[in-house]
Amino acid sequence: MRCFLAVPLRPPALGAAQQVLQRLRSDIDAVRWARPETLHITLHFFGSIADERVTAALEAVLPVIGASPRFEVVTDTLGSFPGRGTPRVLWLGSSHQSAAVHELADSVRNRLHEAQFAIDERPFRAHVTLGRPRDPWPRGARAAWDAARSRGVVPTTFVADRAVLFESVTGRDAAVYVERAELPFAAGV
Repeated sequence: MRCFLAVPLRPPALGAAQQVLQRLRSDIDAVRWARPETLHITLHFFGSIADERVTAALEAVLPVIGASPRFEVVTDTLGSFPGRGTPRVLWLGSSHQSAAVHELADSVRNRLHEAQFAIDERPFRAHVTLGRPRDPWPRGARAAWDAARSRGVVPTTFVADRAVLFESVTGRDAAVYVERAELPFAAGV
């Protein structure tokens, strides 16, 4: 199964992010846009793993996710990866990274590493992938993205209350994410 572990956006940030995505879709060409119903912050991308490894992954992360308190996340900025050159990922994120989401991501990575899963060594940056520009990306589309970034987005806060293991089913359009396991956080913010 091709899968990843993520924190799904919740109202009101989910609705606000969907509006941003809709506006961007109408203004910017040549981007493979994310599906609006499953916007999320990825904690760990597994790639393709066997079903028994999925079970092992869930057993490894359940203690840290179940002990993690709910936390607030602010979405207030647009950005892209990499920071220089042609973007490969267009994202919605926060100008002030949440310490709680970073602690959770680090704990998840540590537990998965202990369970013999490959870990991305790049620093974690909490973000919601909105789209992936096509290659080559037309100059006009890049200019429209730059204009959207300069306009910014209205800051929105949501309470993260769970992590979800999503299966990523790829096809011609954007991947479809199917919820395979829900892992609730501890009560409280």
